[in-house]
This record gives sequence, C-alpha cells and structure tokens, in this order.
Amino acid sequence: MSLDIDRINQQLLIFAKEVRVAFDNKDYLLAKDILESKVLKLAPNVPLALSDLAFAESKLGNHLTAYNHLMKAIQVSGIQVNSAIYDELVSVTQKLHRYEESRYYAKLSLKVKKEEVSKEKVTIFPIPSMAPPGLSHDKSKNLICYSLFGQLPRYCETAVINSRIALQIYPEWTCRFYVDDSVPKNIIQRLEANGAQIVYVTEEQKKISGLFWRFFVFDDKDVQCFIIRDADSLLSYKEKAAVDEWLSSGKWFHIMRDAYEHSELILAGMWGGYAGVLKNMEELVTKHFSNLSILNKTIDQVFLRKIIWPTVSQSVIVHDNYMLEPNSLCYPDYPISEIEKIPYFHVGMIDSGIKTVKFYLDKAYIGHVKWFLQDEDGNEVCSYVSLSKQYSDDYIVEVNLPYHYSLRIAENQWHFSYQLIHEN
Repeated sequence: MSLDIDRINQQLLIFAKEVRVAFDNKDYLLAKDILESKVLKLAPNVPLALSDLAFAESKLGNHLTAYNHLMKAIQVSGIQVNSAIYDELVSVTQKLHRYEESRYYAKLSLKVKKEEVSKEKVTIFPIPSMAPPGLSHDKSKNLICYSLFGQLPRYCETAVINSRIALQIYPEWTCRFYVDDSVPKNIIQRLEANGAQIVYVTEEQKKISGLFWRFFVFDDKDVQCFIIRDADSLLSYKEKAAVDEWLSSGKWFHIMRDAYEHSELILAGMWGGYAGVLKNMEELVTKHFSNLSILNKTIDQVFLRKIIWPTVSQSVIVHDNYMLEPNSLCYPDYPISEIEKIPYFHVGMIDSGIKTVKFYLDKAYIGHVKWFLQDEDGNEVCSYVSLSKQYSDDYIVEVNLPYHYSLRIAENQWHFSYQLIHEN
C-alpha cells in the first residue's frame, strides 16, 4: 500500500510541475487539461489541485465554474483549509462582483495565515525597549527601496517616474534601487539624475531571485529608516500620509493594504521599518531561497509571511480601509494628485497594467526593435528595445507603459519612432 501511495505522490509531483510550466507560459487551457485529465483523475479530492483548476478556469473567464471548484476544495479540506484557497476565492468573488464575500474570504485568509505561521519554528528578534528614532535629518539614511532587473519599460520607466515624483512626495527620503547588469545603462543614468542611489548586487546575491534584493537594506548599517516598494507601482500622497502616521506612532514597523486581494500578512512592496531589529537578512533570504522547490511571483511574500512577520507583528501599525484585520487603521486624509485620479487607483496598484500600447511596423519584421517615444515638441521621453510580433498581416510592437504615457499616446500628443535591429 505504501508503495502505491509513494508512486501516486511521485506522479502527482510530476503533474504539478507540468501545471506550473503551463501557468508560467499563461497556457491556461493546457493547465486545465492537465489538472482534469491527470491530476484530479488520479486524486480527485486534492484541495490545492481544485484551487489550481479554479485559477485556470477564472483566467479563461469561467468565474462561476471556478467558484464551484473552490467550494468543493473547502468541502474536501475538512477543518484545515489552506489559505491559498481563500486567496483564490477573494480573486474569483471580486470578478463576480460579490465584494462582501471577497472581504469575508480575505479576512479568513489572514486569520488562517496567522494560524499557519504560528506553527513555524523561526527566530523572532526582540523589539528594542526604546522608541524608534524617527526619520533621520540626513535623507540618505531614509530609504525607499526597490529591486530592479531586466529592461521592460513596465518596471524601468515606472522606476524612473518614481525616482522623480519621490522628490515631491517624499522630500525627506531617498530612492535606492538594487540592480544588476540587465538594467539598461541609460535607465541607471536617469535614476541617478533624479538623486537615486544605485546598488549593484554581488555575484552571490544574483543567485537569489531579484524579488528579494530590496530586503538587503536591513543589513546596511548606515540606514535608519526604510520603506519597501514595487518598481511597477507609483508612489502616492495616499501612502505618504500613512507613512507619516506610522512615523509618529512609536511602532517599529508599518504595513499597508488597500484592496480585498491584499490578503497577505506583509505585501512585499507595501511595508517598512527601522534598521536594527531584523538581523542577517541576506543569510535569512539565502537559506529560505535555497529550500524553495517552486519559484513564482509570490515567493518574496511567502518569505515575509513565514520568516519576517513573527518579528514585525510585535510592533506594527497597519493601514487598511477594508479593515481585513480588526486593529487596522483607515488611511489619513491626503491631497489628491494626478496619481490618485488614475482609474481604479489604490496603493500598490500596477500602474502600467491598465493599458497596453502598440505601434505598427511599415514592413514585415520579427525581431528586436529599438523604439523612441517623443512628446508633442519632439523631445525624447524614453527609449527601449522590444520584440516585434505578427498579428494576422500586421507586424507590431506591444508594450506596457505608464498610464499617463498611454493617455498622451491615445490622444496623439506623443508618438513612436523606431529602428529595426537586424541580427546576424
């Protein structure tokens, strides 16, 4: 019997990897087929397999079908429902416009995550007995920290914008970007021109997912205060008001949530703290990363949940208008700027995810294209290299650009020009 169970588990592990590859390639039909014809045929009552099937169905637009799979996943889970199932329910119920239900499952997810974490054996660092020091008078010691890698404008251009608007929104702070050589040199120059610090990660640090690099600020003895942010999410006056309230709270750490789907203990790009509490961050990250069997876009948040939350939770203020936790605070009043006027704005929103822009090539060409975006006066706004694609008889370049860029392009104020890069 045990040999049969081992064989089934090994087969399920192989299928799970196939599903993960399909998800990574955004081939949701293939993922659905593997789950239905292989995984659930072999083991029909595996809760997380049902949750994965729900994810695939939702991506295919079948939200009610996804919801029913998740209800079955809860039913077969018994008394211990995995928090990932609740997270998927939050997403699906939002797409069904059942927002009260979304909030219900988001609160359940946070509750279960706390229960899951309480069973982990991790080092909990003590909170200092004295009050935190507040902002340094030296703005180079108050850091807004980002990871930045690759050359996609979704990340690089939004990073440049953040380095510029931080001068107005966060005048007492300095942006710091942890980067590698994959970031184009002209992006580095533009960041530095806006006063940002650039830290190139070491060869050893490069072995760790770039999602974690921004956490290395903990090990910098010259830093007093830091906030961690996502490169593709714009800074805002809304979050600045929350940060200021945290700084005057006497708490050592700060967490923000601003959507039902923010049902995580610590969102990787929406938290901050003071130096001197958490120790040996690079060592903690390296150990955690080396034990991962599956890499995805949430591995940094799982690390924060399992390893960092137990320490942070001892002295933290949480801002969350949805009150997913009972002790959360609503965001303080803040001035409305053009950023807060962006449709569906919330703290942590992916700015370039709202609109995708494209331009057409005047000849048949599949390959790299160096393109230039110019404003109404012919001045260069930005320049990147992207791959062209063929759609029917057209050859196009499709890119994610910041929202305000896409508006000006749609209004024919800004225009593209390009050069084909012919490869040998």
